[in-house]
Amino acid sequence: MRVRSRLAPRWRSLAAAACLAVPVFSAPAVAQATAEADLGALDGLVPSAEAADLFRQSHAALMDWRLDEAEAGFRRLGALAPESPAGAYGLNKVALWRAIVLERPPFPQRFYALNDSLGDVLRTSPDGPWRTHLEGERDLHRAILHVREESFASAGRAFHSACGEFKATTRDAATPFTESYLGRGTCLVAAGAIPSEYKWIAAILGFRGTIQEGLDALALAATEAEIAAPEATLFLALADAALNERQAGGTDRLGELVEARPESALFRYLYGVMLLEERNAAGAERQLRRAAELVAQDDVAPLPFVDHHLGIALFRQDRFEEAADHLERYLREAPGNALVAQAGLHAGLARELAGDRRTAERHYRRVRATRDNDADQQAEREAERRLDHPLTETERAIVLGAAAYDGGRYEAAVSRLQPALGDREADATLRAEAAYRTGRAFQALGNDHEALRHYRLAVARPGDPLAKWGPWAVYHIGEVHEAAGEYAEARAAYERALENDAEFDYHKSLEQRAKAALERIGREEG
Repeated sequence: MRVRSRLAPRWRSLAAAACLAVPVFSAPAVAQATAEADLGALDGLVPSAEAADLFRQSHAALMDWRLDEAEAGFRRLGALAPESPAGAYGLNKVALWRAIVLERPPFPQRFYALNDSLGDVLRTSPDGPWRTHLEGERDLHRAILHVREESFASAGRAFHSACGEFKATTRDAATPFTESYLGRGTCLVAAGAIPSEYKWIAAILGFRGTIQEGLDALALAATEAEIAAPEATLFLALADAALNERQAGGTDRLGELVEARPESALFRYLYGVMLLEERNAAGAERQLRRAAELVAQDDVAPLPFVDHHLGIALFRQDRFEEAADHLERYLREAPGNALVAQAGLHAGLARELAGDRRTAERHYRRVRATRDNDADQQAEREAERRLDHPLTETERAIVLGAAAYDGGRYEAAVSRLQPALGDREADATLRAEAAYRTGRAFQALGNDHEALRHYRLAVARPGDPLAKWGPWAVYHIGEVHEAAGEYAEARAAYERALENDAEFDYHKSLEQRAKAALERIGREEG
């Protein structure tokens, strides 16, 4: 069933009255009727076709990462339709995206000021689905930046408010408001993915939902919404890759979005990131290079993360000096702490593999986990290990094998990892890593027997209890069984993975993925 946005009668009458009050809208009755007919999904948000066109143009500029143009457009919209919250909403969103990317002052402070201004405008707006929806968006935007700042209590309160508002316009509405399914899906995914250490906050705030329900809502928004569709596609791709083993086709949807909007630096960049997640390093490089070209244009805003991910794409193709150049540029230009620890580790590895141990050591010394983040914490531990001594032949074989696997070269990965598997002098952790990575390569090649054999080796002798190799091998054993339709065996493996409460590398990610996998199996079993 196609879900439509519908306007409350009171909101519709006030919007029409506002049209009469603004001189620019004093057109003949026929033209006025045509303008109302052209509003589409924006009916109830803006008072005229002219305002709707300006909103769409400004929103398109935002999606293309032309933030100055978007900001100027939303300011004009505020002047054109001062009775509408549309301009204030757009300025709030531009400020959020700047704050997320740039992190440093004055950008977060500017966002909070504009977010407060949007709240003031909404308090004087008439009741209706757009008002409730924008109240949810305002709270969700605030929660997102609080999470970025690791202010989790504040994030929880804002998130709780947002989710209640999105539920009111979707699940609890007589006629669901399609644009709100982006927010509703985000709430459900987040509720389902909350790590166990934060469950007490979720219980207090009453968060409920599953990852699969959230993915369904995001898919609906990506298909049915007008304004929210591009962002819903982005969120779906990210959640699908991070939590659902890409089973919802999120990356393919994002690729279609890039084809439809080829000049969007944002979409190009995120599509490149998703291709990296799919171990398509060459394809990711193409998208990221095009994103870099777009970002270099005068009217496109900075997007420094492109250099980091381009460096990773090159690293996974054994182009270590090129990779180091991009990673070091990111380290010089990074506006905040995001991805800095991971970039430092990979810059060090790239320089060491290229023969420059001295520069590598300089990078390793600087790696610090400044955020409560699995990847940052693992990067710091790995950098400390790398500082202890230069790469041995076995360690080099593992790093090169991992690069080959992560770049989609599975047969090369198996070949490169063999010396490490056969090194009887290597410690247990190195051999567990070699077994785990060989299992991953065989799984990608469709050789389930060899994949399971190598995973079981990693489980039996995991070495360092804080290393990921044993716990994650248990999870991937579940994946192999799930793909074969052996749901009882898969369920047992996923449940075993969740029983491990140690804080090993990427333990939060494993918990999230195992929970999502159990949800999938539950659906398959009826």
